[in-house]
Amino acid sequence: MFFIRSKFFLVLGLITLVSGFFSPGGLKAEVEFSGRVKLFTSFYLNENSTGPYFFHDKGEFALKRLETRFILSGELSSKVSFYSRVDTYSRAGALFSPAPLPEASSLGTPVQSEPFEGVLYEGLVKITDFIFPGLDLTVGKQRISWGTADKLNVVDNLNPVDLANFLSFDPDYFAERRPQTAFNWEWWLGSNYKLQFVWLLERQYAPLPQGFTRLVTQGFNINEIRLLREKYKLQNPNFGLRCSGVVANFDFGLSFYRGNVPLPVLTGVELSPFKGLISYFSYPRENVFGLDVAGELAGVGLWAEAALVVPEETQGFVVKPVLVNNQSFLYRDEFSLFPANYLRFVLGFDYTLGVGNGLYLNGQFLHGFFDERAYTSRARKVFGWQKGMFFGELEDYVVMRFEYRLFRETLKLQLGSIVELAEGHQALVILPEIEWKIKDMVILQAGGYLTTGDKEGTKFGLFREDKVGFLAVKLDF
Repeated sequence: MFFIRSKFFLVLGLITLVSGFFSPGGLKAEVEFSGRVKLFTSFYLNENSTGPYFFHDKGEFALKRLETRFILSGELSSKVSFYSRVDTYSRAGALFSPAPLPEASSLGTPVQSEPFEGVLYEGLVKITDFIFPGLDLTVGKQRISWGTADKLNVVDNLNPVDLANFLSFDPDYFAERRPQTAFNWEWWLGSNYKLQFVWLLERQYAPLPQGFTRLVTQGFNINEIRLLREKYKLQNPNFGLRCSGVVANFDFGLSFYRGNVPLPVLTGVELSPFKGLISYFSYPRENVFGLDVAGELAGVGLWAEAALVVPEETQGFVVKPVLVNNQSFLYRDEFSLFPANYLRFVLGFDYTLGVGNGLYLNGQFLHGFFDERAYTSRARKVFGWQKGMFFGELEDYVVMRFEYRLFRETLKLQLGSIVELAEGHQALVILPEIEWKIKDMVILQAGGYLTTGDKEGTKFGLFREDKVGFLAVKLDF
């Protein structure tokens, strides 16, 4: 909570400081307050006693979570605006770790029987016409969207995917990305063209789900995990450049990102005669050249993104004892981890069919999920990387979504699907959902996450025995 308060006062102080420069008459802010209250609960529709990720009985709850979202935004002057969002989370149900019983804290607060967390999701100040007309500056923790695809972006590199909530089966968090702290300069060249430079003040680390380290150590029989991290310095910053505009009624963008891989990469292993198997993970550096295009042709919405990834030279290694003249030595074998470059891309379309009130169809073909990358043949052989596994080789996906609205668009029926096309193996994820909007403030949701296909050789097929249903209530104010 101290961390949240510190960031809150930092944002508040920044707002006050900036307003002092641009509002000589004092702080005359026009403030708006909004937010959301959401209750999400999911449950398993079948029993799974074999894993590998989840073990549960039929009818057992998967997640019970109450979320609140508080948004404070406004204008301090005609040139200065601010935006902040604080999210809080509460679990319905006691926690029994690390203490075997749900004990209170030393101050008597029920941290175990009523677990509660909070985070500053965004906090920023935006200055328009900074220095000269047409140049805007946004400072703070912010979501900077790049690309034109529907969530499955391959050029959206400034904000890492929230992997911590990816397996919550909450559709609101599918491929959701986390805001980052940055200086964001946008230079408008007329009304149709823009140059953008973003200086990120931190490395991009995707949050991982609870228990991730345990799964890695148990799944690969690892005794110890060590992280190889580099210090963030002025000499090696993370930054992005983008040029965007409109040509022949099509939006386009050319981008460049230099930074780190947002997910940990297995870089080396060491077989120690005393400590057992030690694995080394790192967040290697990379350069990404991006292209995105979107527009409409004959009533059909079209978009495409391509990312040419050029990894920095990263050496993988294996350290193992060898016997020479009856003496044991540690031998280190090194090899290139990544190829010189590789391509990730997504192609998509949407169209509304003239059926009843209109049947909306959205389809995308994706090459390279956010956790996948290309490895050299030696790295694949040594570490066992292949298609059809998390953090493995690039593979293909077909993602579809149908939507139909009834009763003046207050009721939405949705059917989504993900087809995973691994090497000789396939998996299918079916995502049914129904949404009922009551008045304009309350939304009721119900749906499911149903997987079928090959359990071996696919990443989504691993969840074949983890069929999930969910219920959600949202109140926006």
